[in-house]
Amino acid sequence: MKKILIIFFIFFSFSFSLELNLNNFEDRQAALRDVKTLILYEESIAKAYEEYILTNYSIPTLTQITSLIENISLINPINSTFTLDGTLMKISYGLIDEIKADSSIKALYESNTYRKRTFFRNDKISFILEDEFAKHLYDLIKQSGEIINCPTNSGTITKVNCKQSNHIYIGVTNIKKDTRVNTYEPDVYLMVYSIDKFKTGPIVITADSTEYTQSEFDSIPKGALLYDVVGVKYVKTIDGIKALK
Repeated sequence: MKKILIIFFIFFSFSFSLELNLNNFEDRQAALRDVKTLILYEESIAKAYEEYILTNYSIPTLTQITSLIENISLINPINSTFTLDGTLMKISYGLIDEIKADSSIKALYESNTYRKRTFFRNDKISFILEDEFAKHLYDLIKQSGEIINCPTNSGTITKVNCKQSNHIYIGVTNIKKDTRVNTYEPDVYLMVYSIDKFKTGPIVITADSTEYTQSEFDSIPKGALLYDVVGVKYVKTIDGIKALK
């Protein structure tokens, strides 16, 4: 299963007291507790990021992320001023040089101890999305922007990903009006699925098989059942979209 690495630049300092003596047992234990606190805060950022995508179908701002977790000022001693750089998510290395110089504390921080959603790599702390639907939404949003409400006017439109009546429509290029009930709905699209059926299907896809190599299909779960708009049955495999005979 492909892992989506989410990278997010957060600049904060891990400011231990200048009086901290790591040769002193009590100071050393305090430093280790603070490292654990920092790791758990990084974990909470990763969790909040994923939850926001699943709820709002968009990439959160820094303010939106921090509103979902405990105030960083409750974690002592960490500077609560940090910045977010676009949709590439990576947390800057959290230990100051004096603490990083201690090999055992550094090893704890860079290890997977206390980490489930985050990991150390290349002097940064990265995190992944655990939920398949969140990974799929992230791919769509990163490629095409926020998943909006489907347009309510008929006719040809610029390709868009949108949501309507608990369904996600991908690659919509035309909207039609149902005159019987006076509503509008997409009628030309790459695929559509009910949100609660994403992981298993059925997913309705275009009949144009040349489109099946588009990146939008990459994060469809393996084993999901698909039907094209004329009723031909397919399944998502490790090798792509395959027709069932």
